[in-house]
Amino acid sequence: MKLADLITPEMPAGTALFLQWDGYHVFSIPQRELVRADDRVRFFGVGGKRQAQESLIECALRESTEEIGAVVSHLESATQTYFLAADGSLKTIDLADEIRPRLILEKRQHSSQSSMAQDAPYYLVAFNARLSGKPVPSNEIAGILYLTDVHLSLIRRWSGLTMADMLSQGAQIDVQPHQAIHQSRILIPHGTAKFLIQQLPA
Repeated sequence: MKLADLITPEMPAGTALFLQWDGYHVFSIPQRELVRADDRVRFFGVGGKRQAQESLIECALRESTEEIGAVVSHLESATQTYFLAADGSLKTIDLADEIRPRLILEKRQHSSQSSMAQDAPYYLVAFNARLSGKPVPSNEIAGILYLTDVHLSLIRRWSGLTMADMLSQGAQIDVQPHQAIHQSRILIPHGTAKFLIQQLPA
């Protein structure tokens, strides 16, 4: 089976990237997170929604260029692909693609702002990728957050950890000029970030 057989071009889907730089995992904080009414800020893998007539690989490369500059040198095929279903079950699947994604995440609960009907499937396909230079936040990305496995483990064990807590533990953040991400905001992992945390040893 190939990825296009599982997620056809007509299905709503998007992509994300698993990225590392200088020993850190690389995550994005979209500008939309800064206008939330609460004290939280979610962080995500770099990526976005697929456009019409666009392959998932094309989507991943386009989104990365738009969000962090032309610093992704190539996508790397994962040794195995995880499928995280909407009910929370996790399994591995075999794909015959030359570049296999690391994660396929199925989503069926959508925000009130989404145009999709509740229970309609949306698939996030996440690839491993190699960086040729340091990411730079651009367009709708307010900042790039750099966290290690130690930081992710802290977030797994303790709820309510803030940006200030992580920065005091050696995390890093690059913010666009004229943007401000208040350090009192509580960090909430989403998508690939949440998956990485769940994969850490208990």
